Amino acid sequence: MNAAQKKAMQYGQLINKTVQTIQEEQDKLNPEFEKLRDALDRSKVEQIDDVEYTKIQKDFATGTKNYQDTLAKLEKGKAPARLMGTHISLVSAFKNYVAGCAKMTASIGDNKKVERHEFDEAEKVQDEYMDKFSKLIQKLTDLA
Repeated sequence: MNAAQKKAMQYGQLINKTVQTIQEEQDKLNPEFEKLRDALDRSKVEQIDDVEYTKIQKDFATGTKNYQDTLAKLEKGKAPARLMGTHISLVSAFKNYVAGCAKMTASIGDNKKVERHEFDEAEKVQDEYMDKFSKLIQKLTDLA
C-alpha cells in the first residue's frame, strides 16, 4: 500500500468513525430532545420530573462535549488532495452543527427554565447544518 492509499484509508476510517459517533449521540439524545420539544410545545416543561430534567441537562452537556471532541478529530483529519475542498466544507458544516448543539444545551437552564427562543433557533441551526453535513458525506462517498 502506497502513502496515498494509506492516507485515503485513514481518512475513510476517520469519516466512518465520525458518522458512527454522531449517530450514537443522536440515538441517545433524540428521545430526550423529543420529550423537551413536546413539553415546550405544550408549555409543560415544569411538569417534567426534576430528576429527569437534570438528566436531560447532563446528557445534553455530555453529548455536546462528545460532538466537540469529534469535531477536533475531524479538523485534524488529513483528506486526500482530491477531497480537500469537500473536507473543508464538511468540517465547516459540522462546526456550525456543534455550535447549534452548544446553543441548545445552554438554553436548557436550571429550575426547568428553557430559553425557548434560543432552543428553537438552535434546533433550526442543527437541522440546517446536519442536512449540509449529510449531503457532503454523500458527496465524499460518491467521490471515493
